[in-house]
Amino acid sequence: MLNRLDRWIGRVEQVLMFLAAACMFVMMVLTTFDMLSRKFFHVSIPSLFEFTEDYLMVGLVFLSLSYVYKIGGHIRIDLLEKYIPELGLRVWTIIHKIMAIVLFLLIAVEGWDAAVEAHEFNTLSSSLLAYPMAPALMMVPIGSGMLALRIALSLFVAQPEQPDAADLFFE
Repeated sequence: MLNRLDRWIGRVEQVLMFLAAACMFVMMVLTTFDMLSRKFFHVSIPSLFEFTEDYLMVGLVFLSLSYVYKIGGHIRIDLLEKYIPELGLRVWTIIHKIMAIVLFLLIAVEGWDAAVEAHEFNTLSSSLLAYPMAPALMMVPIGSGMLALRIALSLFVAQPEQPDAADLFFE
């Protein structure tokens, strides 16, 4: 049962990572195009900064949270771990994961409330384009909820030892 849940979460993470990568690609293309159009034609794309900030950056950060946790890419401070006994380290890891689950579930619940409210009241951005904010706000509970699920699953399913994220880039 838990292995099936792990596979399901893995598939959802792949989709979310694709969307996060698409956000980054669109952000790069739009920013490059805006810079070139300002340099050569003295024209800027209206509300590009706001759209990038409201949609693309939110998507890049929140949609990739769970996958980055899975590969061990989040920042960890392990300076004192070598001085802590094995049992104490296991207990601390469990406490730490439970605290993280609670935190990201709170973020997911509050993010859901904000997204639903934005949808109900048809909240628009304050930029010139006045695009709807609900889809952008919905990315927060999706990413936070997936991360909480991934962390909860890691409490029960032994995760294979993952290399540091930096090692993935330098292989």
